[in-house]
Amino acid sequence: MLRCKYCGAPLDRKALESDSPYITCSSCGTSQQRVDSKAYLEQMMGQIQSWISRTLPGGFSMAQSENVDSVARYNIFNNNIRPRVEAEFSEYKFGVSSLLSSPLIVLPFMTDSGIVPSHTSTKAFEFDARVKSVSPLAVDESSKALIDSANGLASGYAMLINNTKLLQEDKPGRYLLMANNFNEAAASFKKIKGYGPAADRFQALAGMCTGCEKLLNGDSMGSISYFENGRAQLEKVKTSINTDLTLGVMYQALDMEITQAKILTDIASFLTKGVSKDPMQVLNSIKKIFGFDYQKTGKWGFLLGNKDRFDEILGHLAEVLNAKGGGTLPIIAGAGEYLIPFWEVDLRYSFQTGALFAKKSVEVTEDLLIPADFVIDQQCLNNPRSGVTDIFSIRPESSILSGIKGTETSISGGEGIGKLTGSVAKNSPGSRKVVVPLSTEKEAKKLVSEYLAVMTSQDNKLKLSNPIVKSLIYIPCDVRNGRVEVPSGFGKLVPERVRRMDISQMVII
Repeated sequence: MLRCKYCGAPLDRKALESDSPYITCSSCGTSQQRVDSKAYLEQMMGQIQSWISRTLPGGFSMAQSENVDSVARYNIFNNNIRPRVEAEFSEYKFGVSSLLSSPLIVLPFMTDSGIVPSHTSTKAFEFDARVKSVSPLAVDESSKALIDSANGLASGYAMLINNTKLLQEDKPGRYLLMANNFNEAAASFKKIKGYGPAADRFQALAGMCTGCEKLLNGDSMGSISYFENGRAQLEKVKTSINTDLTLGVMYQALDMEITQAKILTDIASFLTKGVSKDPMQVLNSIKKIFGFDYQKTGKWGFLLGNKDRFDEILGHLAEVLNAKGGGTLPIIAGAGEYLIPFWEVDLRYSFQTGALFAKKSVEVTEDLLIPADFVIDQQCLNNPRSGVTDIFSIRPESSILSGIKGTETSISGGEGIGKLTGSVAKNSPGSRKVVVPLSTEKEAKKLVSEYLAVMTSQDNKLKLSNPIVKSLIYIPCDVRNGRVEVPSGFGKLVPERVRRMDISQMVII
């Protein structure tokens, strides 16, 4: 059987029976000339023959193996072949273990270049072919078991390696290829003692890939069962490996894949329930949400690199879609063509004022606003003051004497923000365009916590309590030349993030 010159996989029988001079590999998806795949096969067979010649005793030929008695074959296998196969098999088992510790699927429109297998698929397929070539010499049960395990692991591993390449590129049809590879890997791993849960995992992922392909082709209703079944299967696998020393490495990866299955179910449900008259608008919005380059390293990496966050963000999208379909959103009173989301934060702090016997502590309550798309602005992540209404940048006018007498009532200037948030009410967005929030409540809390840490480091008289992120609110704004203009009530407290906003980059419903 001809093999793909790019990945080493056996080529599909249907492709081989075609009269076309070109063949497409059903594992990696690349096309090649038939003559090239034939040349690669001849090259591989030459390498296998060379390996056999180096491995077997001088003068022995595999063509004669059937005419050699079983005792001689047993000795040749255990003395010459087994040590080589076991050594290489151990390397491949280590590579498989490393690969199994990573999530092996991505959401539609997303890519993942972070998985770097220890081997190439061509090397794994070549090892599989070498092992098969000496299988006639395996006469006892132990030798046959080694051959079967090595074959199953090598061929299945090669299929998984091909999938890691498919994860790196968002191209049409990749989920069909991945589903095929997962099914092949599942069939291969079932032959290996102790790897049953891994095979079950691959079958679940194959189903999820099939669901993704259906979803992207417009069959959202048909995709839901694949995602739900995939999630249920993965949950079972997760439970089954609690005390498994070999496959326990899959635990965290399974958690992430289960989360992805839930997100996929939510996406399909959005489309199935008809929350939007334009399903493609929903898919394009989701594509844009997933397409931002969220920080995956540094102090924000743990939050922004966690796929669980998309569950909440898709919830924001659902709320916006429902509002556009006749529901409501918490909207500040005022005119504006665009409704921009902000996190409303309740901030309480105290400060020392007065001197000597007039010294006292004053408690203050302020409202703080955070643009809900701050996570896509690196400057906000580096400098939290640029991502909030910086109330401490404007100090109320008071005389030096007030500070000495202890008559100061505040050292922040957020009164205008309080007046804005006081007008929030549940209303229909109507024909206004709504920007979808891109951050989670936990991320908003982290930003304001970092902001407060900066402020307390600059003013030792300032003492802060834990901020409370109350809710998302939507503020009517105008857009001129692609830039957002907030209501005059912001005064001098317009966040730097707002000044940098580009409406073309936002997810708009």
